[in-house]
Amino acid sequence: MPMRRWTLVSALALTALLSTGLAQAQTDRDDYDDEGNDNDRFALGVGIGLVEPLNEVETYYMASLRIRVSGRGGDSEGGDRGDQGITGYLEPEIGYWKSTADGIDGSDLLLGVNLVGVVPLGAVDSFFGVGAGVHSIDQSLQENSAEFSGSNTKFGANAQFGLDLYITRKLSAFGTGRFDLVQGSKDRVQTKVYLGLRGRF
Repeated sequence: MPMRRWTLVSALALTALLSTGLAQAQTDRDDYDDEGNDNDRFALGVGIGLVEPLNEVETYYMASLRIRVSGRGGDSEGGDRGDQGITGYLEPEIGYWKSTADGIDGSDLLLGVNLVGVVPLGAVDSFFGVGAGVHSIDQSLQENSAEFSGSNTKFGANAQFGLDLYITRKLSAFGTGRFDLVQGSKDRVQTKVYLGLRGRF
C-alpha cells in the first residue's frame, strides 16, 4: 500500500536525520555532566507530525509531560547521573487529529499515559515506551463511513521509540515513531511519526 510505504520511509528518514548527531554527541559528552539535566525531574514536549489511519495521512498534534520516576540523579548531591543506565519516566499525554477525507468528517482525541525508558548518550537520548489511553473518536472515523454520527470512547494502547537531540542543556528536538492500537476501529493500527521540542525543568 503506497501510503503505508510512504509512512515507513518517513519514519526511517526521521531516524536517520536525528542519528546524525550521534557522532558529535559522543565527543560532546562532557558538556552534559552532573551540573546539567541531572536535577530536571520534568520535561514538557509539544510536537506535530503525521498519522495514517485507514490508508489516509492526516496531521497529528501532541503534547506530553514526562515525570522522572527512576534513573538520572540521586538522593544525594553528586549522585550517579545514570549515563550508563536507563531513566524511567511516567508520561501523561494528549494527542489530536482530524479527518480531511472526502465524506468523512470526524476527529480522534487521545488522553493517555506512557511508561518511557530513556537511554542517555551524551547530547542524544534514545527512548522507547509503551502506554495506554482513552480515545474519544467520532463513529464515522471508527467505522470509516459517513453514514455514522456521534462519538465513542474507546480504549487504546501504543508502542513507541525515538530520539532527543539536545540543543541546550534544557531544550531538545525530538522525533518519535509509534503504533497505536484502537479498540473497535476498522483499522486497529494508527501509525504516527512526529517531530517536536522538549523543555526540561
